Amino acid sequence: MISRFSKRWTLGLMMLALVIVLWVLSSFMINLIFEDGSYRKPFFITYINTAAFTFYLLPTSKAILKNYWRTGQWNIHDQLRIQEEGSGSGEVGSPLIPKSDSSDDGERLSLYETIKLSAEFCILWFSANFVTNASLSYTSVASQTILSSTSSFFTLFVGALCRVEKISKVKVIGSMVSFFGILLVTRSDSKPTHIKPLPGSRDILDQNNDAFKTLIGNILALLGALLYGVYSTLLKRKVKDESRVNMKVFFGFVGLFTLIFLWPSMILLHYMGWETFELPSTSRVIAIVVANCLITFVSDFCWANAMLLTSPLTVTVGLSVTIPFAMFGDFILKHKPMTLLYLLGAILILGSFFIINKSSEEENLENLIEDADRDINDRITA
Repeated sequence: MISRFSKRWTLGLMMLALVIVLWVLSSFMINLIFEDGSYRKPFFITYINTAAFTFYLLPTSKAILKNYWRTGQWNIHDQLRIQEEGSGSGEVGSPLIPKSDSSDDGERLSLYETIKLSAEFCILWFSANFVTNASLSYTSVASQTILSSTSSFFTLFVGALCRVEKISKVKVIGSMVSFFGILLVTRSDSKPTHIKPLPGSRDILDQNNDAFKTLIGNILALLGALLYGVYSTLLKRKVKDESRVNMKVFFGFVGLFTLIFLWPSMILLHYMGWETFELPSTSRVIAIVVANCLITFVSDFCWANAMLLTSPLTVTVGLSVTIPFAMFGDFILKHKPMTLLYLLGAILILGSFFIINKSSEEENLENLIEDADRDINDRITA
């Protein structure tokens, strides 16, 4: 049992490592077309990325068409139920993912419950990704990554309110350290770094305007972290054990609901002048949008499986590793200077994640031992 658990955990960490690389790459690609104004359409890009999750239902659609060709009947519900029951924790049929010892098919969410869960979280999921993408229009990738990584900070307190997480002294201290780091990063990133105004020039005004835009970007990044924390906590509360939900079906219907119900929002934004609807016109923008869509499609699936194989808090905390990647990328690609406040804030945030992770790891281990002892006692009693 311990060996199987170790294999699942290791595979989850490998998937998490892939998510880290892909998410940083995606952020730089989006920031590239936002920063130069060539295609600043955060809502449209988020819509395309999320709607692409519908492709997770393609295997089921193929089975439905084959069944119709063979029998003349659609039997959509039956095929969806087969897809739901045919994949347990870790996607049954995959030789890479060992079957969970703790999974219980009788306790897994039904097809109706999974579809209902997708509908409930569609807007929240979309909103979290939208404000995160929108923040890249105003702030740097490094700052957006650092501030978005504070989602574990929000997950802790939202989880406590929903009675999903336990508040401890260590977690509170870690959260306060994280919050102080946020203040340092925001303070550093909003300061002009190259004030050399010429007499009569508008440099000071432009720099003040840039500082205000950066502040807006940082606020959006924090809002995205808050929404992610709320989303993760409510999902955990609804599902309890992540192995009980089929992530392919869940993501597939999130994409389908987005595709069907959210397209009118683009028309509304267009007529309000907030984001004019315009398809990518240059090959460069098209390539970036398509590549980012593929990255999101793969990375979010890996993120979901990493949650199944490890735990939501482990994945959330592990994503803080994107911080040094993003900062290094900004330093190399954009020659963005790293101030002392910036580095200190990043170190404090990263350190707080290690503190919170250590405390949570000990709690999860204690719960695992208690559950195992309880299961043994129940079997002896039976």
